[in-house]
Amino acid sequence: MKSSALQRTKVALQRRSWDLTLFSLHLALGLIFCFVVFPRIGEATSGIDPDGYGHLGQLWYTSGRFDSIEKAPLYPAFIAFIAWLSGGYSLWTIQAAQCLLSSAMILLLLSIFRQVLNADGFLAQIAGLACAVYPLTLWYIPRLWTETFLTFGLTLYTWTTLRLIEQPTSINAALCGLAAGFLALSKGMALVFIPLTIVLILARFHRAGMGIAFLFTVAALLWVAPWTWRNYRLTGALLPIHTGGGYNFYLGNGFARHWQQAPLSYTQLKVLTEQDLQSITFAVSPTRPLEHDRTLLSLAWQEIAAQPWLLVKKILIQSITFWYLAADRAKSLATAALQFPILLLAIFGVWRVIHSSGRAWILGIPIGGIMGVSVLIFAFARLSAPIFPYVIGLAAYGIEPHITLPLKRLISE
Repeated sequence: MKSSALQRTKVALQRRSWDLTLFSLHLALGLIFCFVVFPRIGEATSGIDPDGYGHLGQLWYTSGRFDSIEKAPLYPAFIAFIAWLSGGYSLWTIQAAQCLLSSAMILLLLSIFRQVLNADGFLAQIAGLACAVYPLTLWYIPRLWTETFLTFGLTLYTWTTLRLIEQPTSINAALCGLAAGFLALSKGMALVFIPLTIVLILARFHRAGMGIAFLFTVAALLWVAPWTWRNYRLTGALLPIHTGGGYNFYLGNGFARHWQQAPLSYTQLKVLTEQDLQSITFAVSPTRPLEHDRTLLSLAWQEIAAQPWLLVKKILIQSITFWYLAADRAKSLATAALQFPILLLAIFGVWRVIHSSGRAWILGIPIGGIMGVSVLIFAFARLSAPIFPYVIGLAAYGIEPHITLPLKRLISE
């Protein structure tokens, strides 16, 4: 008994040591990139806040107001909160906070990997290390974009979902619901995880899961429902999170139409699609964002109704562009070089998941949710960033019998 207790203590200490190592490593790399590398690259000024989240967060901090219906609220709220904590809006403090947030995400990923990859944690350590040093995760940390915040939210949701599947208690159902609501208010497309999780609970636990699904839904709505009511008061229409779906759906149609003209440039494809829009006369002004967005959605569906093959083409093309498409040719090729080799290895992980009874299938939930929505609406490489840690996990799971187990034997010898 005493020997068993000592062994458990030793394993726990080793895990804590590895956790601290990866947390510190990722934090150090993030800080170096933010404050040493990033200021020396061209995008440090021109590309820091292209989506306006920093401006919205600063406005929220200075005025206490957030009137936009075009953005999800939690990332601007995070920026405003950091400004409040630090006594003023500063890019440096936001970047430092995002370094900490990303490092906390690494700890959550380690916990997930340890539970779903293998029993002794060796494979989890390898996957965690890969996530900690993965260049594209670091790439987004300095920018006032949603990726770092969204990746943390998605990891928190996945962690709570795993807890719920393993222990379907009322507390875990409520925690998972709160995490799903948090995720939905981080980016509107993530609203898909609420119905997806309900289906997962009912499929896993059948009639016994109805109470769990109900508690999960109530907890999720504690986040979403007040925001939907706020939007209704502002617009007089049912708007769960924010507008933009119609524009993005039309953008996805345009990227599919013009993909062969500029397969490696998001910027060129957007220009071509915007030129299509300029040839259309709108009855609704762009200054009325909700009505304008719904007009674009209707127009996009009309295109698909007239050319049903366009939807199939769109899904096929965006299943590829989701993993590589960036601003220009050089960035797209660099992203593809980073991501496609790992994607190929992840196929072995999917195969092993299908033919095993383990829990690694959990890694498919965030991948399926984000990618599934994206390929139907609009897909480019930025959207793959929040789910790529799970692709890394699947890749590690797939190659374990061929590489990591022999490596472990070599180390032990």
